[in-house]
Amino acid sequence: MTHEELRELIPAYAIDALDLEDERAVEVHLEACPACQRDLAELRAVAAELAAGVGAVDPPPALRGRVLDAVRVKTRGPIPAPSPRPRWVAGALAAAAGLLIILGGLAAYQSQRINALSGRLDQQDRLLALLAAPTTRSAQLTGSVRANVRFVYDRASGRGALVVTGLNDPGAGLVYEIWLVAGTQPRPAGIFRSTPGQPVIIPVAADFGRYRAVAISIEHGPQGSSGGPTTAPILAASI
Repeated sequence: MTHEELRELIPAYAIDALDLEDERAVEVHLEACPACQRDLAELRAVAAELAAGVGAVDPPPALRGRVLDAVRVKTRGPIPAPSPRPRWVAGALAAAAGLLIILGGLAAYQSQRINALSGRLDQQDRLLALLAAPTTRSAQLTGSVRANVRFVYDRASGRGALVVTGLNDPGAGLVYEIWLVAGTQPRPAGIFRSTPGQPVIIPVAADFGRYRAVAISIEHGPQGSSGGPTTAPILAASI
């Protein structure tokens, strides 16, 4: 995920509303992103105030700046100097602004999850159509790790898919990369990360009549390797 996509998950992370995969991605991103660390600290401070009741606190400077910037965009003009307010009003405004940010982040997170579910259903529909084709073939990948990884492909249409279950996460900063092998120069055919507890389906399109094998290696993310595997394949099968 990009920096902006991960930043949209920060509000949901602040109130422990992410699933395990997204939570892990945010935690890895937070280790190297001071800006998102500051956002998280501000949101957690506001969430704590909401849980304990509105207290006599001033809004964080960065939060106040974001709210004022949003007001400037709406009004398209300078903001008049505010009149003095009691401290409890400032605390209430900070809590309300924080709640809006958290709710907005949760809405964005739910939208992402719905889009992801829709994408998985579309992938499953395509896989069912592929399996129903009379010319579809299937190959079980085996190797140095234990997992259920099957490659289904149709040479007539050039459509294929890798179906993965039970494959462990490759590790921080790493991805699995699919290779189609013909001769001595494998061709990259896709990258993916495993998802605990659910199958992963990676569409693959190619002229499969040109290739003799499919393999998977572990490469550095997020793009993988374009010039060939940098590590020995962990799984492979003839096609």
